[in-house]
Amino acid sequence: MKQANWTAWALFAFVGAGALAPQQAFAQEDEHGPKDGFELQLGVAAFYKPEYKGSADYEVQPLPWVSMRYSQGDRYIALMGPSLRANLVSGGGFEFGPVLNFESGRPDDIENRAVRRLGEIDDALIAGVFVAKNVDLGEGHGLQLGAEVVADTGSANEGTMAKFELGYQQPLGQRTMLIYGASTTWADENYMQTYYGVTPRGALASGLPVYNAKSGIDNVEVSATLMYQVNDRWSVLGRGSYERLLDSASDSPIIQRGGSENQGTFAFAVIRSF
Repeated sequence: MKQANWTAWALFAFVGAGALAPQQAFAQEDEHGPKDGFELQLGVAAFYKPEYKGSADYEVQPLPWVSMRYSQGDRYIALMGPSLRANLVSGGGFEFGPVLNFESGRPDDIENRAVRRLGEIDDALIAGVFVAKNVDLGEGHGLQLGAEVVADTGSANEGTMAKFELGYQQPLGQRTMLIYGASTTWADENYMQTYYGVTPRGALASGLPVYNAKSGIDNVEVSATLMYQVNDRWSVLGRGSYERLLDSASDSPIIQRGGSENQGTFAFAVIRSF
């Protein structure tokens, strides 16, 4: 088996979890750098995650893993889970371009009765731009700083968000890579009110007090992802993350009465490259 090759930043997409983790999958490279052309990865994943934003109840959800990428030098178009992005610049370790993300809402079959009576929140398609700087530290180590600004394209939350990310990858051998991530997300009043606010009508239905959420820091998150390349085609991945809700999110009665400011997600995936 040849030595495993890794990209400095990989996108690990939480399909259905409503959050994007700043980790990428195994990108195949040759000795001259990233391989041009089309790449495809398919697999299966299992997630242990909160039922909705701020939930204290968790669920196990099996989901498919889908990753497609077309590269020409540093430029690329990539679909990874619910995220589609394109890098339009080349050279200097910089990336910049449009991004389109899917974000899950709040289903109507959750365990928490009071929050369930607030009503369902539709899934959202959010679009914007991203920028990233990759730093090659040598011997497989890498650092990336990134940010994206996105807004709802429909009427699910009608909000705008800004996310700032930091990632560090550390090889643990020829076949194993550990990636650490940290991020924070700011959201405007529309977004926060959608997920954490309680309207007078919602208060009457749920028994929760009226609450007007304000713009602010939605959350901070830390994560760790362990990747192991079994051979040229097969790889496995495990990931754990901890998210802390802040500002209007943490003060919401949705969180304070039966929810949780502390959000954890765990995932395991088996992936085949084509």
